Amino acid sequence: MDACAERIALFLAVRDVPYATDGAHDAETLMAFGRGDCLAKSAYLIKGLRALGYQARRVRWLYHLPDRPAEVRLLPSREDAHSAAEALIDGRWTLVDATHDPPLAAAGLAVAVWDGVTDTVPAYEPRGPLWRPGDGPEPVPNAGSGATADAEGGGRYQKAFNRWLREVRAGAATNALRSGDG
Repeated sequence: MDACAERIALFLAVRDVPYATDGAHDAETLMAFGRGDCLAKSAYLIKGLRALGYQARRVRWLYHLPDRPAEVRLLPSREDAHSAAEALIDGRWTLVDATHDPPLAAAGLAVAVWDGVTDTVPAYEPRGPLWRPGDGPEPVPNAGSGATADAEGGGRYQKAFNRWLREVRAGAATNALRSGDG
């Protein structure tokens, strides 16, 4: 397998792990949990890229949570921080965001494809500059406002968000079976 094919195979293995905020939060437990958040998926991807011999680092940015599920409207703020990977490929830092698994495209979430060389689309549109190691303090959602994304309601939004992700996947699987793709 050539180097580009190895990068793409790693990317697909990570991307296809279900995205969930109630799963793993680190590289070490991602595959054991069988689902994970952007922190876990980007950390696993960075470790894998480094094992293949590439320089890789975490990149973060602020973004706004999606409009769904409806519980997002109960949050004091929709601002959150996202993590992805960058890899030095052919002398250029390349964004590699493997956050959303393919069934989530049915809900309008960005599901990246990667050619192994150029930037992927980001899972969430950055709102402001990207942070890289050495840039100073990492981005903090709602900095200075005192608001946190799900501070009130005992994680009500997080529970609803993960339930919504499972429903989207179930609907995508049902539609694939109906169309003969599954």
